[in-house]
Amino acid sequence: MSKLSNPLKHMETAHKLRVHDTVQVGRQAILDRNLNTQGYELLYREAGRGPGQDFDGDLATSRTLLNTFLEIGLERIAGPHKIFVNLTKTFFIELPPIPFSKDRVVLEVLEDIPVDPPLIEAVRSLSEAGYQVALDDYRFEPRWDPLLPFVSIIKVDITGLDLEAQADHLQALKEQGLTLLAEKVETQAEFELTSRLGFDLFQGYFFAKPKLVSGRRLQQNQAVILQLLAKLNDPDCTIDTLERLIAQDPSLSFKALKYINSAGLGLPRQMVSIRQAVIYIGMARIRAWVTLVVMARQTDKSVEVISTGMVRAYLCESLSRTLDTGSPESAYTVGLLSVLDALLDMPIAELVAQLPLPDDVAQALTHQAGPYGDQIKCAMALENGNWYDPACELLPVGEMNALFVDALEQAHDALQAIK
Repeated sequence: MSKLSNPLKHMETAHKLRVHDTVQVGRQAILDRNLNTQGYELLYREAGRGPGQDFDGDLATSRTLLNTFLEIGLERIAGPHKIFVNLTKTFFIELPPIPFSKDRVVLEVLEDIPVDPPLIEAVRSLSEAGYQVALDDYRFEPRWDPLLPFVSIIKVDITGLDLEAQADHLQALKEQGLTLLAEKVETQAEFELTSRLGFDLFQGYFFAKPKLVSGRRLQQNQAVILQLLAKLNDPDCTIDTLERLIAQDPSLSFKALKYINSAGLGLPRQMVSIRQAVIYIGMARIRAWVTLVVMARQTDKSVEVISTGMVRAYLCESLSRTLDTGSPESAYTVGLLSVLDALLDMPIAELVAQLPLPDDVAQALTHQAGPYGDQIKCAMALENGNWYDPACELLPVGEMNALFVDALEQAHDALQAIK
């Protein structure tokens, strides 16, 4: 066994190596038919290694595993959900101990791996040991057939694929007891098509994009939400007004106080009223937090929409504070409200026009302009795994990665607090 092909050696090297000096681990959500989060695929990037440069797949895998488990922590990246990890052929053949329990990880066979007896035996052994194995970027090629008895998930990249023509193949895979996962689902129409054709899991950004219909009006519950958001974010809103708004809805009052008092926010004392919280924490912060609770009550959307908004909010807030640019509370509001179009299925410009927001916040939301616009562009690039986007050059890559991971963790904690 050569040192270069030994994945244990790669793991040791990855743990010790501090060239460039940061390994970035991002994620993309995997949802079920009911838009509940079932897991996250881990995305790997190495600082200093841009697109098109030489790529060591074994080192990438080892770095992803090590940085997720040892450096960053699985809970910070994925919360209680499963993680999907790409593995190279070397890792399957010479598999080192996996630092995750079997019920937390799905091992993906990459599409460019040759299917030969050693790989088939490795996948069979993993399956018999209780691990879930997935075939990545499956394109209905016969070469994958020897692996089908030993895998549990088939990931189909739907880009440019005539799915209707593959209906019989999809049904045959379902009859073998395999779970079908549609990758790169970008629109509601694609989600509906793949769901109709028998897919069980879905990966892509369709859930965070609005279903825009010309001339559409808000439903009654959505209109109430927008009216409440408008009153909450009115610059003339006083403590008395805020307290009355929240007190009109006992459920909102209860949830807001529960969230404000959650351990994740780290307050040194218990808040027993909204007025006390405003006096102790500040009007801007309380309005932002109550805005979050109000948005989270839009129950017909995937929780990942709110999660995405919260990650953006915490990252924008951290960038504002770190760069000493603008108001951290305003930056938080920009990040959170940036998913309002996906939440209410209307163009963001139309929604912003109905909210009494400051000009710099409104411009950031509608045109991604100004300092807050730069921050939201950065947040959106990072959530897509585009670490090398010019929008992410606000900070050195190591600092940016740390802020992004912190935002993931804070969003998870906040989501648990308002559930």
